[in-house]
Amino acid sequence: MIQQGFFVGDHKWYIMCAYDIATAHDLKEVRKALLSAHCQNATVTKALQTLVESNTGFTFTTYKERLTLIFVSRATSAEQMYDSLQHELKHAVEHIGEYYGVEPRSEASAYLQGEIARQMFPAAAMVICPKCKNRYNEKT
Repeated sequence: MIQQGFFVGDHKWYIMCAYDIATAHDLKEVRKALLSAHCQNATVTKALQTLVESNTGFTFTTYKERLTLIFVSRATSAEQMYDSLQHELKHAVEHIGEYYGVEPRSEASAYLQGEIARQMFPAAAMVICPKCKNRYNEKT
């Protein structure tokens, strides 16, 4: 599992991502992170049941703490990993946009998505492209 965390610019919002979730230890870490974010037990259970499968993801946001957790399971291909990353990125943008009243079809929403995507890139590249791992390893 590869993890990263970062703040989203002017929004004072923290995002924690975990990619390539595949082992029992990874799932324990996911559970711990969700419970620390005050996620309800039923939602934690749903997340773990989702992430035990390949090609899935789960995004949880706690608005009170301005925190979003993005989890992506192991993928069966680079294309599938990219698809899952994009899917969960969309949920994160929707959650943050909803909190700040950003219209989903606006330029502001598109810029928010771009900012988050740029910050996700170094770690995400390592799970999409094994050749990229050494190149971006120092930046995460």
